[in-house]
Amino acid sequence: MASKKTKKSADSRGRKPVGKDAKLSLGGRLKKWFVNIITELKRVIWPDKKKLRQSTLTVLLIIAISVVIILVFDTLITFIMRTTGIYSTKDQPADLDPPVTEQEQTWTDHDFQASRLAAVDGLRITLEG
Repeated sequence: MASKKTKKSADSRGRKPVGKDAKLSLGGRLKKWFVNIITELKRVIWPDKKKLRQSTLTVLLIIAISVVIILVFDTLITFIMRTTGIYSTKDQPADLDPPVTEQEQTWTDHDFQASRLAAVDGLRITLEG
């Protein structure tokens, strides 16, 4: 008479159950990650030299066309802004700056506490307090 073999469960053998929900250690996860990368790289269909050259030239041509389009738009916008006066590269005339008085040139600690002068890009603001 043939005896029936009984299947031992993972719990009775003292092992952890292996399944999708089982958490792997850091080393196990890294190993699985590298195995998955190698598996995916084996599935890649690499282009031949002719196809690679054609794709590279296509990308370079698109980049060159984009550079020319951006250059044209930039030049056009700069021309419009300069002709309308929105953007000017000319320096401001010296006549617009108020003359510097003797009191502003020599500051003492007392004057600094009584009146504060802030100069930012040629704009002068006097704060008293």
